[in-house]
Amino acid sequence: MQIGLGLSKHRDPLSAANEALWQAKAAIGTDKISLAFVFSSAELASPALLKTFQVYLPRIPIIGCSSLAVIHNSNIHKHSLMILLISTKELQISVASVKNIREKSAFVAGQELAKNLLERFWSPKRDLAMIFCDGLIEEGSKLILGIQQILGSSFPIAGASASDNLRFYKTYLYYNNEMLTDAAVGILWGGKLNFGLSLRHGWKPLGKPRTITESKGNIIKEIDNQKAVKLYQDYFAKDVLNLKKELKYISTLYPIGLYLEGEQEYLLRNIISINEDGSLICQGDVPSGSRARLMIGTEESCLDAAQEAAHEAKENFNLLIPPFAKTKPSIKFVFVFNSVSRYILLRRKANEELNMIHKAIGIELPLIGIYTYGEQGPLKATAYQGKVHFHNQTIVIIALGG
Repeated sequence: MQIGLGLSKHRDPLSAANEALWQAKAAIGTDKISLAFVFSSAELASPALLKTFQVYLPRIPIIGCSSLAVIHNSNIHKHSLMILLISTKELQISVASVKNIREKSAFVAGQELAKNLLERFWSPKRDLAMIFCDGLIEEGSKLILGIQQILGSSFPIAGASASDNLRFYKTYLYYNNEMLTDAAVGILWGGKLNFGLSLRHGWKPLGKPRTITESKGNIIKEIDNQKAVKLYQDYFAKDVLNLKKELKYISTLYPIGLYLEGEQEYLLRNIISINEDGSLICQGDVPSGSRARLMIGTEESCLDAAQEAAHEAKENFNLLIPPFAKTKPSIKFVFVFNSVSRYILLRRKANEELNMIHKAIGIELPLIGIYTYGEQGPLKATAYQGKVHFHNQTIVIIALGG
């Protein structure tokens, strides 16, 4: 596997596309390109990007999305464009998209995306699926359920929800020559891919356990047989109007954590709005009967979690190497899908988080990533035996090589 990485800070999309592309092509050192990843700030999202790439990368699969900022090694770049070119002879790659998610329902869209990926995949060995979806869809959990129903309940899936510049107005997906919204794109890897996957959040439980006594999809109606909003009213001693005013801050630092049997970490749920009836709208499904806790995040716990995830991703990569392999595969690059909530919490220490990851996994390795409105991956990542979830406030690290 060979890779080439290009980064541009041009404010003009066409200039940015040309600069990043030629950097990446010079770095990879071959014209035999197998795949291109494109990540950009939301304000650079433009069909002009993809038209430029299509001219110079004809018939090359292109996949990616918009982001609050792009991650390049230990640096965070706003108003930027990044392209990753991959050349490989021994990997089978399939890319696909699904459109109009809200019209179809997220579950059906997930099934369709997975079927499209399999239709274009001829290798008998499937290793990993990566998904990027519109960051503003409200049924991210159901999208993952639909994908898993087709690919398998314990098949490893990792991915991210696209983001914009914190306006929560529109996010974008890149698929070949199309720029999409209300959509999802994916890639299925197979062949001789070696990877290590891990995720962590670092938020800790606060107060006594609660029970979600009534919910529907991503709406929590009652907690302990009381209006769901009362959990936050009691803790912060604020009325609903003031809670709504401070919701962005409260949801970032104090999400709801769902306890899942057999898992080491709570599954986090952001509160994205409060209804007039006192119900809480979350970014992801919350099943009735779930045991839940109010959670709290700190800079220190957040940084510790990122470092743990980096170490585990590296360990998991090595665990998948066959013991009698003639040649030992090595990590070529690392994807980081990092929640915007972590960026808001860490602020000036956000670069420190990336530095810790880089040192833990290998300072010489290219680190490539985005900030997300949601993350996808299994909580138990070591053997990938278990359900893939839609996450909030989480960092997903994927070490890839072949």
